[in-house]
Amino acid sequence: MTVAADSGVLEARNLTMQFGGLKAVSELNLVIPSRAIFGLIGPNGAGKTTVFNMLTGVYRPTSGEIHLHNFVTNGLKPYQITRRGLARTFQNVRLFKNLTVEQNILVSLDQNPAKRSFGLIASLLRTAAVLNSEAEKKAEALEILKVFRLDDRAMEQARNLPYGDQRRLEIARAIATGARILLLDEPAAGLNAHETAALMETIRFIRDKFEATIVLIEHDMKLVMGVCERIAVLDYGVKIAEGTPQEIQKNPRVVEAYLGKAASESQKGGDSSDEH
Repeated sequence: MTVAADSGVLEARNLTMQFGGLKAVSELNLVIPSRAIFGLIGPNGAGKTTVFNMLTGVYRPTSGEIHLHNFVTNGLKPYQITRRGLARTFQNVRLFKNLTVEQNILVSLDQNPAKRSFGLIASLLRTAAVLNSEAEKKAEALEILKVFRLDDRAMEQARNLPYGDQRRLEIARAIATGARILLLDEPAAGLNAHETAALMETIRFIRDKFEATIVLIEHDMKLVMGVCERIAVLDYGVKIAEGTPQEIQKNPRVVEAYLGKAASESQKGGDSSDEH
């Protein structure tokens, strides 16, 4: 695995993804600094989720490189990338809905490379070390749930949580893997205005509490402009702009390609469920 020059904690260098004759993403360059809250926006079909899929190992880029903590991750499996400190959530909540809230966190703690693991024989024999480790993990799971105000629902099935709580649980589960770079795919999808405002505070809190770096895809421009420090805009797989929220709002190319349409759709209660 190649060591890269030190710069951002997550970088895309000339990243391209081609499906047959279609370039879903073309020569994308991004540098995400440590502890940034970074937005990736653009119309449906712009390639945003394809970017997330490349960064997390779901897709292997056709060309270009991904650098995570100064290592090239091209070719790594998603679980290997998670163990290197990057995790994601999805537009459609993907919890273990038949497990309890606590069990969802415990599953993620088992993926945390900082946690002690045991062989098959020790696990089957239920040795003292195994039992102590399980008790420690349960205590840590409860602490994580307290941070996300979900500790009072620890024993409930995840499927029974209100939608906003399911969103928070999914983010908590990503944190439990030990990841400190979080990719949030439309975290405000399906939330009402009150829940979205609470989500903005949650995102800031996670960055500060866990010293996390957050990259989010989002159609809710109030959330994007209110929480992101820097934003990149994609259109047909090409980055057409990058800058502060103020710069992006004033960029005529962005207004023409996206912001004007986004404002119009928002007024109509537009649907953002299409593929990116």
